[in-house]
Amino acid sequence: MFAVFQEHQTALMAFIRRISLSPHDVDDISQETILRALKAEKAREITEPKTYLFSIAKNIVRDQLDKKSKSLIDFIEDFDGENYSTNEPLVDEQVSDRERMRLFWEAVATLPAQCQRVFVMKKVYGYSHQEISKSLGISISTTEKHAAAGLKRCAEFMDKHAEGQKPDLSQHIADPTARGQK
Repeated sequence: MFAVFQEHQTALMAFIRRISLSPHDVDDISQETILRALKAEKAREITEPKTYLFSIAKNIVRDQLDKKSKSLIDFIEDFDGENYSTNEPLVDEQVSDRERMRLFWEAVATLPAQCQRVFVMKKVYGYSHQEISKSLGISISTTEKHAAAGLKRCAEFMDKHAEGQKPDLSQHIADPTARGQK
């Protein structure tokens, strides 16, 4: 049997590589094949040794697949979905976050036009005061004041909403005649 194994070892290894899940297991399966064949040869006469070797290799791979599928099934059955943890926020947290975002945009909408442009460029898009002043044609000092005022007014708006109060929009809307001022 060992002589037949040595003669057909290359073909047997190629066969195992084709049917095995892991290429790392080829040597182990090959060794297990010859051990089982030698043990079987002691117990009985083997008339087709080459066919017998390939059948043993196929059965070893099948046994490994069965073990892996059984452990996977056991894992799935043991899995308790209620104890599953994830990094995703809970649904109520997602809803709360969306509500806060909607409220934030309501607060931004109450800002005077120039203040709103500066605030959005600064807090949403991350522009520097210098970039904003250059883009809008206003002084850096005015940019800083608009950004600070926008932040303060939005925070007040959101705080009042969080306390359950209806925000007084009249204090947030600038005098229309003052909008052209820088």
